[in-house]
Amino acid sequence: MAEEPRQIELMKEMVALAERQTAMSAQRSEMSEVRSYHNAERTLSVWLRTALSLMIVGLAIDRFGLLLHGGTAPARGPVLEAASAWTSIALVLLGAIVAAATGGRFFAYARVWRRQHRFPAHHGPYLAPFFAAMVALFGVVLLAIMLAAKG
Repeated sequence: MAEEPRQIELMKEMVALAERQTAMSAQRSEMSEVRSYHNAERTLSVWLRTALSLMIVGLAIDRFGLLLHGGTAPARGPVLEAASAWTSIALVLLGAIVAAATGGRFFAYARVWRRQHRFPAHHGPYLAPFFAAMVALFGVVLLAIMLAAKG
């Protein structure tokens, strides 16, 4: 009979240990979700950097085309000049589209994520997509300037 209370005590300790492990598992799961959100933000920043790079390369190609047209280099022909102009416009347009699309995708992800979790401190669903929108707006303005200079 003395052994029975000892078994009950061991069972209570096992239940307490299982409850602690369950609580720790839930905490780890929430930390994993926060890391997932931070990964999504980092992915957005990488795509925005790519969009800006596309726009800058497009601008560089456009400026190089002006050098070809400006007379400092021998005339290369209208085909090369047209290819330079359309390539630069396409790259800036692609950069603006990439920025807008990734900003929209991140905003959609943040809205879905917010339904199940609390945002990490100093993070929200609006700041990162706002920066993406500003990069896209920069691309549109740059594109308008480039097209106005061509006309």
